[in-house]
Amino acid sequence: MCILGTSKPENRKRAKDWLTWSLRRRRRRRSPHHRAMPPTPLFWALSATALVSVLVQCRPSAADFLTEVEYRRQVRSDIKAGRRPRARPVAAAQPSGGEEEGGPRRSPVAPPLFRMHQWADGSWALDAAIVSVGCTRRGCLIGLACLWWRLPSWPMEWDVYMLGAIHAYSTFCSNEIYFRNFAPRLRAPHSILLGSVATRSMWELLWVGSTLLGLGSDLQRAVGRFGFIGLYLGAGISASLVSALYRRSAHGHGGVLALCAYHTFMAPNARHNIMGVELGAKSALAVQLALACSGAFQGDAPLPVFASNLAPCLVAIAAYCLVRLRLIPRLAANFL
Repeated sequence: MCILGTSKPENRKRAKDWLTWSLRRRRRRRSPHHRAMPPTPLFWALSATALVSVLVQCRPSAADFLTEVEYRRQVRSDIKAGRRPRARPVAAAQPSGGEEEGGPRRSPVAPPLFRMHQWADGSWALDAAIVSVGCTRRGCLIGLACLWWRLPSWPMEWDVYMLGAIHAYSTFCSNEIYFRNFAPRLRAPHSILLGSVATRSMWELLWVGSTLLGLGSDLQRAVGRFGFIGLYLGAGISASLVSALYRRSAHGHGGVLALCAYHTFMAPNARHNIMGVELGAKSALAVQLALACSGAFQGDAPLPVFASNLAPCLVAIAAYCLVRLRLIPRLAANFL
């Protein structure tokens, strides 16, 4: 009997109930293996591994950085002269067989994950896992997905102003934001980084800001913008880590102490100006350490205070020795 072909209301209702019952029965009979399962951690791990492998294979080689820079300069000159820009040069393909024709076949060599290239004009390029980074004295390029991309640039002085602005924010932010983000704790890695620029008093902000503006430009010209930021943050993180180990609040003058120590070793006969008082480099470093360790003479625990203030100085001394021994190459002066 065909119930779907009739126009009676009771038959239409019977047909609707039968379709609903058959669909429910089919769903109950369906095996659980046919249901959509959420992605497992193994799936995400394999997907991430495949993506990283593709990015490494598609990464431009750092050895071709100067070729890309020269091509961009030629294109710029062609545009200024009103000529049509020339085509981009194509890199030669790597042979997959033997060196001679008919030689034994071999698998292609995988690109190196990390390799540094330096040139006589101060330019450098680095193969770093999934990206390549190259810098000249006028700017930097980053290689990703078979192409070179230009990084945004800003003046050298903005690096110092940016650090000063972060110090000022930690001073004027609320207590809740400060203790959640700038108080170093081992279980919160971001607080170790932000603790390196944590200043809580106006006096400390004035001291850190004046020293940073006074010595920042000299250190940038001496060790480069990348070296300056690395030295400042590395010394600050060492002080913040010591404070976290002793379960104490961080101070933000670790980077300033490292700058003073490095500048003292670099130019021992220089003159420093501290709050309007002109002193020699060694005397200025001693005064800076005395100001930093003043809490130990005011009833505070001396060991954490001395340890958190000497750690940045040791980082600066180690960085100076490594640069002098040429174990750390000096990067381009204009990092960005």
